[in-house]
Amino acid sequence: MQEPDQYLLDLPELQERERPTLENFIVGENAEALAALSEMREGRGPKFLYLHGPKGAGLTHLLTAVDPESAERTQPVPGYVPGTKLYTVDDVDLLDTGYARQLFALQNAVYGDADARLICAGRLPSARLPLPDGVKSRLAWGLSYAVKPLSEEAAFEVLGRAAAMRGIELTPAMAAWMRTHLPRNMRALTRVFDLANQLALRTKRKVTLALVREAARVLTETGRGLD
Repeated sequence: MQEPDQYLLDLPELQERERPTLENFIVGENAEALAALSEMREGRGPKFLYLHGPKGAGLTHLLTAVDPESAERTQPVPGYVPGTKLYTVDDVDLLDTGYARQLFALQNAVYGDADARLICAGRLPSARLPLPDGVKSRLAWGLSYAVKPLSEEAAFEVLGRAAAMRGIELTPAMAAWMRTHLPRNMRALTRVFDLANQLALRTKRKVTLALVREAARVLTETGRGLD
């Protein structure tokens, strides 16, 4: 029998809201990057794209949105398969020497395939990555965008609207606690609200600060994380 916390995490409505898409990404100052991703998803636009930004900017969200199968991949760098139209590689700044060589081979293969495209993402601009020069130079072959996280003020303005859509009143106490204890990215913040809402429905209570704190605890302890 499933534990109650895990049961809540497995509810279809919560999982559906968690599924990354380009449509549920909060654009902020990233309209150009989003437009390029949308084109590449449809087989148009640039052949190569490199995205970089800090933790919480939404890089993994964006790559998973255009390449959902990447979430199930066990290796950080996919192998080249003729006929595949789109490849993604996340966290290139963390690749070891072996995977860096695999990325180099993939870059060359995609370059020679008229229909293939490659999107990579990392924390640093390509020139500052701890990778071989050949890999870094190829990351600069196409477009490159710095993905900017929402400002704190904008994030909580959006969060207030997200709360209202769920019938939740974002009280000053909730906002203050979330500012202090939770990451400043919308995916983490809305995930807490979604689970708090499910807890409230289960217990027939309003969403309170106590339920928000409980939701954050459940997400952390069940390995869903808040980063």
